[in-house]
Amino acid sequence: MRRSKVLLLKMLFNEQGQTLVMTVFCMGVLLGALGLAVDVGVLLHTRRQMQSAADAAAMAGATEMFYNGSGSPNITSKATAAAQDNLSNAGKTIHVSVTPSPTLNPGGVACASCVQATVYTPNPTIFMSTMSQWLFKSSSFNTINVSAMAVAGAPGSSQTCMYVMDPHASSSFWIHGAGSVNAPGCGIYVNSDDPGALCVTGNAGKSDFASVNVHGGQGGGSCKGDPGPTVNLNTGVQSLPAKWSGIPADPRTNCSTVTNATTLTGSITGPGYGKYQCYANGTCSSTTKHGVTTISCNPVTVDSATLGAGIYVFETGVKIKGATTIGSNTPTGGATVIVTGNSPGSMDGGVYDSGTATTFYDYAPQSGTYVGIAIYQPPGDTQQLGLQFGSGSSIFDGAVVAQSAAVDLHDQGGAVNATVLVVGQAYVNGKVNLTNYSDYNPTTTPFKHVTLVQ
Repeated sequence: MRRSKVLLLKMLFNEQGQTLVMTVFCMGVLLGALGLAVDVGVLLHTRRQMQSAADAAAMAGATEMFYNGSGSPNITSKATAAAQDNLSNAGKTIHVSVTPSPTLNPGGVACASCVQATVYTPNPTIFMSTMSQWLFKSSSFNTINVSAMAVAGAPGSSQTCMYVMDPHASSSFWIHGAGSVNAPGCGIYVNSDDPGALCVTGNAGKSDFASVNVHGGQGGGSCKGDPGPTVNLNTGVQSLPAKWSGIPADPRTNCSTVTNATTLTGSITGPGYGKYQCYANGTCSSTTKHGVTTISCNPVTVDSATLGAGIYVFETGVKIKGATTIGSNTPTGGATVIVTGNSPGSMDGGVYDSGTATTFYDYAPQSGTYVGIAIYQPPGDTQQLGLQFGSGSSIFDGAVVAQSAAVDLHDQGGAVNATVLVVGQAYVNGKVNLTNYSDYNPTTTPFKHVTLVQ
């Protein structure tokens, strides 16, 4: 009996084989954790893919809305295509839901210019599927829907004050001599891809703007001057605001009649807000040399005049003298001055020159086809545009738009004061003060850019 008790006690306290038992148990736990980690890792990877797809979908939908309006039938299709193209793993089914003009959360603020994209895809699991089958006899975790959401739109305003649009010109943006650009907080875009697109000569470092972004590069030699602000080279290009897409190629076609005049002075009521009035100086001459005919027309002079609301088309160019005001800073008081009629070989057509103005004010329309535009030269008119103010000063409460022209910005003691410049090329040899139009007109500004909001 005693011997049996001893053997029983030895068996009860025998520790042989425990390591094997513990190893098997721990391996099961470790394999389970590994399987769970693999499942979670795959789900997180898919989640990142879904977020990229949602971002792409929202940006594509918002871009379509930005350029073609909230009524565009292609917003959903553009967003869906962008989401599908963004997925790197072929064969995965992706579901896309698009909501134009959503209400943003938190806050419950409606964003009329935004597009919300929600995407999801069923993602298969390994460990969770096996465990659900083993423990619960269920296939609930065979796949898990992985989703993401993004909102993009153009509720914010651009902080760019100058767009230099020529795609290939050398010295496209040239700050020369005593020239300076004073635009605190505003940026400048130079779209030229030329290696010498930016040129800074003369006194350097006195301009004040946030940055200059150049699609090409900065020239060498005498063009190596320091503009002062940050210079970003090899950047992307910028396009004109979508709201300007309805501007006619030849605004003269909207004038029922053309008034011949050499000088406009005094108080002129104007055609009315959003309506056209064409002027031309009938004194033109032509010369032919070596078989080439050159047409020269005298511009119309606006001398110490006050022009009311409207769209003024000067077919042979215009010069401003004295103290002149065009339009007013009211919702229906704005005016746009258009210089056009630049026929091949013309020396004067399409020239805007304020060389002897003492004070000049031009207030842009706050709505309509020319929203935000104070001075406009159509893309087909490539004649150089002169903004020269002698010892006087100008104030453009709106954009100066001459996207195909070289613009000469020059003064002798005065200043060019504008909110935005959109030009083909810019030659700055004077004081140019730029303020952001969007800061003064946040609800009507055409200067927007599409960005991710959420």
